[in-house]
Amino acid sequence: MLGYLLVRGSVHAQAFALALKKLTGVAVENMLPVPNITHDNIPEAKKYEVEGRHRVLYKFSDRDYADIAGIWSADETTYDKTGPLEVVDMPPDPGPDSLKAMEGSASSFTPDYAPEEIVEIARKLYDKSK
Repeated sequence: MLGYLLVRGSVHAQAFALALKKLTGVAVENMLPVPNITHDNIPEAKKYEVEGRHRVLYKFSDRDYADIAGIWSADETTYDKTGPLEVVDMPPDPGPDSLKAMEGSASSFTPDYAPEEIVEIARKLYDKSK
């Protein structure tokens, strides 16, 4: 799962950088290492790169995010120059069934910190900033 998450995270980082580049005309990749997620030392990620998942943005239907083609398209290539970018009009397998299994579990999607934990984290960050 770690390999898949890293590959998918780098896809979204690259999509964000491409959006900035197209909106501003600035070659963001020349200023910052985008994406800044290296898979070289994570063998679990190799499988997903071989499958080409680092080149694909998934949508949940053909009606979702119609404008994404203006950013993520076959006219562009991946940051590692391994192939053209692609938009797929459906979620990846296993798709919505895996999401259903996580229903009601907010921490599956976001950290589930208690308020006192957030205060403690903030206090530690503040103390280290002095």
